[in-house]
Amino acid sequence: MAELDLTPFGFTPTESKIYEVLLTGGPGTGYAVARSAGLARANTYGALEGLVAKGAARADEGHPKVFRAEPPAGVMARIANGQGEALERLSRALDGFGAPATPRVVELTSPKGLLQLLSHEIGRAQREVLLFAPPEAYPLLTPVLRRAAAAGMALALVSPVPVPLPFAPVAVAPDGHRWPGLPLVAVIDDRSAVIASRNGADVEGHWSSAPAFVAAARHTFERLRTPL
Repeated sequence: MAELDLTPFGFTPTESKIYEVLLTGGPGTGYAVARSAGLARANTYGALEGLVAKGAARADEGHPKVFRAEPPAGVMARIANGQGEALERLSRALDGFGAPATPRVVELTSPKGLLQLLSHEIGRAQREVLLFAPPEAYPLLTPVLRRAAAAGMALALVSPVPVPLPFAPVAVAPDGHRWPGLPLVAVIDDRSAVIASRNGADVEGHWSSAPAFVAAARHTFERLRTPL
């Protein structure tokens, strides 16, 4: 099993280690956790309090306190929400500089990162969203798609199988497309686009604001929606 590393998400190395100890060893007092981790009690208590403050652990009342890990799914949701808010703040700050846009191409390799990027881009849409995505992507993108629909934007949503959304229809793409895995194609206004594929847990693709790339993504979307 790979060593748990939460440091890219604002946790210290000691907090990462202690969270892993809580997950594998179960709840314990600060003294017991320090022994399991092989760390000094002062460092362990500091990390435990840090985990509690960041929502990754909780302390049961008592003397001494007993610490237990929050479920990983809840920690993941908290991290994802925090990163989404941080991205929104960064986007607003960067927009305030008013620097001229330069077309760029960015490689995409993380499924969660791709969905987070799509959520951010759809949230910034002003006129139109074209989206061809696997069915499991739609529940995660529902909040931003709902806001786009409520704002009266043009939505064209497609999936390989039926996806019920209460606020917008999702067309079912006919068979016949040639694609390495499941396609994921998005066009946001005429501003940016994503062309990607998903094979199991792996994602390969690109985001770009280059006009030619956006045009190619629009053409690809139309061909996937109505293949020859």
